[in-house]
Order: sequence, then structure tokens, then C-alpha cells
Amino acid sequence: MLGVLLSWLYISFLCWAWGVLFMQLVKKITKEELQIPHFSIICIVGLSVITIIASALSLFMPLGSWWIQFIFIIPALFLFFLSNVPYFFASLKKELSLLHMSSSVLLGSLLLLILVMCTWTIVHPDTLGYHAQTMQWIEKFKAVPGLVHLHVRFGYQGLWFVDSALFDFSFTGKQGVIFLNSSVLFWFLLFVVNRIDHNLFKAGKKIYGLCWIGFLSLSCWSYTQVRLTATSASPDFIATIFVLAIIYLLLAKGSSQLQQYVWLVAALLSIVAVTIKLSVAPMLLIAFMALLLFMIRRKLKVFLVCVSIGLFTFSAFVARNVITSGYVIFPSTAVDIVNVDWKYNEGRTAQEKNYITAYAKKQGVVTKEEIDTVNNMTVGEWLPGWWRNRSIADKVIVLLFFVSLITSIIFIKKLISSGFVALLLLATMLGGVVFWFVYAPDPRFGFGFILGFIGVVAYLLLKEREIPGQKNILAITLVGLSIITLAYTAYRFINFFQI
Repeated sequence: MLGVLLSWLYISFLCWAWGVLFMQLVKKITKEELQIPHFSIICIVGLSVITIIASALSLFMPLGSWWIQFIFIIPALFLFFLSNVPYFFASLKKELSLLHMSSSVLLGSLLLLILVMCTWTIVHPDTLGYHAQTMQWIEKFKAVPGLVHLHVRFGYQGLWFVDSALFDFSFTGKQGVIFLNSSVLFWFLLFVVNRIDHNLFKAGKKIYGLCWIGFLSLSCWSYTQVRLTATSASPDFIATIFVLAIIYLLLAKGSSQLQQYVWLVAALLSIVAVTIKLSVAPMLLIAFMALLLFMIRRKLKVFLVCVSIGLFTFSAFVARNVITSGYVIFPSTAVDIVNVDWKYNEGRTAQEKNYITAYAKKQGVVTKEEIDTVNNMTVGEWLPGWWRNRSIADKVIVLLFFVSLITSIIFIKKLISSGFVALLLLATMLGGVVFWFVYAPDPRFGFGFILGFIGVVAYLLLKEREIPGQKNILAITLVGLSIITLAYTAYRFINFFQI
């Protein structure tokens, strides 16, 4: 547990520092007064910047050596000792000290759960099958030509594995496959509890606070979100967090006149999110819209910065794909413009892509015949079995999406009058849901868009509504959630804990 706590502190410090550095750079470029986002948002921004730099470095050198850390530590320490920026510990202390007592108890119980879950031996098949091995290759070698031929899944070169390899800390003698995953969960839980606390006990709206409680409950109840992220190297829920962070940033003011820095940060997160997990590819619409707005407003400098971020990020991502598999985006053969002698077989590449779609519809498919049979089914043929195999939590989330969709149709006039940003987010979320349902309808691949759509609709339609509620009753509600969390933690401790 101590190792996990130290990793949270170290990773959070580096990401926070790089996030602040990026925001300072944006301030100089846009010449705007910045409203520094929540501590957790700054950390995600910083992680995105580190992702871009680390992905470029990984093409030419292994990332597992101790000295690689200094490339990221030195700028962070330089910032830490400056007096004109908020200090790391002061920023973190501020977020924690302002919480209501019941919110603090809830956050503590959630973090304890994550700590207990992180100590158990990893048994997730994908992490054992290729996540951890992919990280090992990145730690020990620069990008390896034709690596896909050792195992087809080594062809998956999402940049999350680069980040995880950078923060694996194997040079200390102890590997931390889930150090980065659990650190992001730390930021996520801190942010969500902060939103609950703000809306229930401070200047926010109690009805929004209850919505945040519902979101937190669903995220912990559905296995493939918080719990899977804490016990594997899976980037699925990480991509969801990126999507939701973008929505939060853009809805913070709810106006088409959002400051340039907000659009630039949203573009950065959307670009990095896609390189982490291709299932959130529709989020590129946000980056495209940011570029379009910069052009319309004649902000050439900001436009060029945004373009540079996109080109640099995707160049490193595409380069890793080409080097390991011979394809621009593995396992897709749609863009087949590279001819190298280590190129993976086109038929097997197409079959791997088809397998992803078939597996998302019906688990257990293995052979080419089974894959083709499932993919040739009509929606009416595969959907009933797909629904039966879903967990209760996932069914609840899907049903909430349909309730939100019907509600949005009923109140479509109100939604249309909500402004450009809201409509852009709703269109992106709906497009993402369609993209998910067609290409890989496993709920964990689409939660970013599903939960995002539910959240945007709830935010817009509940703007003018409020519910009565005494703080004591609300505090008791949070204590009740804490007790449930602690009970499950005790169950995990008794049955799964390992020192």
C-alpha cells in the first residue's frame, strides 16, 4: 500500500506540474486571464502533455531507465520552486481541507477501497495476455519493428501503454502495472467527491449533487469502470474519464464565447484520448471545432499551436503503429499506405478487427467461422443475447441512456435553445454512441459517450430546477454510501487482499 500511495503522490506531482506549465504557456499564447481548473483536471492536462512527449521519446529509446524520469522531473521541480504559481501541496491540501466532514469520509472510504484492490494479484486476462508485456517492451526497448509477429495484440499501440511503462518504476525492483491507473482513479474520485460536496453543502445545486452521487454509484457498481481500472492496466475507463473531463470543461460556462484556452485544452484532451483508445475517435469533432473557431476568430497563433499538438501527437502514434505492425492504425486496413518488410498479414489484420466487433456482440467467439457468423447477424439476431449477457449495472446505464434520449426528444426545443456548445456536445455524444454500437458494442468501449449524453441532458434540463434538502440528511446519505463502500472494502480485504 505504501508503494501505491507514494506512486500517487509522485505521479500526481509530475502531472500537476506539467499541467500548470501547459496552462502558463497557453496564457502567454492567448493573452487571457485563466481560471485554473480543479486540481484533478490540471493533472489530466499534465498527463496529456507527458503522453505526447513520452510517445515521441519511446520511438528512439526505452522508457524504463531511472534517468528517463529526470526529463520530466527537472521542469516540474523548476516550477515547484517558483513563487508565482500555486504550489502542489497547497493545491492538493485546498481541495481536501474544504470538504464537508461527510464528504471527507466518503472520499477516504473510496480511496481505501482502491488501495485494497490494487494490492491483489492481477488476474485480468488482457493485462496478463498483452498489457503488461507491451509495457515491458516499451520499458526495455525502443519501438521494435514487426513486434506484432510475436503476438497479434502487441500490435495495439495505444499511447496509454507508453504512459504506463513510463510510470511502472521497474528500475526500483518492483513493477507497478497499475500505478498509473490507480493514480488517475485518485484524481477521478477526488474530483467527483468535490462536485458532490460543492453541490450539496456549498454554492451549488442539490439536484446536481444527487446526479453526481448517482454517477459515482454507477461508476463503482459497473465492474468495467472503477473496479476494472484499479485491478488491471485497461485504458477503457481512462478514455471515458477524458471524454467526461472535456464535457465538464466546455459546459463550465455554457457559452459559445468560451475563452480560447478552454477550447485549446479541450482539443488537447480529445486528441490524446483518441490515441489512448480508438473507441473514442468521434471526440476528434471537438478538436476540429476548436480549430474552426480559432480560424473564424482569426486567432492564428492559437490555431497553429492546436495544429502542432495534433500533428505531433498523431505522428508519434502512427509511427508506433507502423513500426510494430506496418499499418497506420492497427488493426485497421482501411488506411493501407505503408509498405515495409515486417508488415503483418492483411487477412489476419482484418480478422483481428472483425474479432473485436464480434466479441463485443457475443463473447466466446474464436474461429474465423464464428467471427464471420456473428458479424453477419442482423441486430435483431445478436441483440437479445447481448442484452442477456450484460450485468445489471450496465443494463441500468443503457436504460438511463434511452430515458435521456426520449427525454431529449420531448424537450428538444429547450435543448436547441441551450446554445452552440451544448448542441455540439449532444451531437458528439450521439455520434459516439452510434460509432460504438456499429463497431464494438461492448459497453465499456462506449461508456464515455453513453454517460456523457446522460450527463449533458441532465445538466441542461435540470438547470432551472432544485430540490429541498437539509444538510444533515444529505450528510447522512454520504455516510451511508461510505458504510457500503467500507463493507465492500472489508469483503475485498478478506477475500482478495495480498501484502
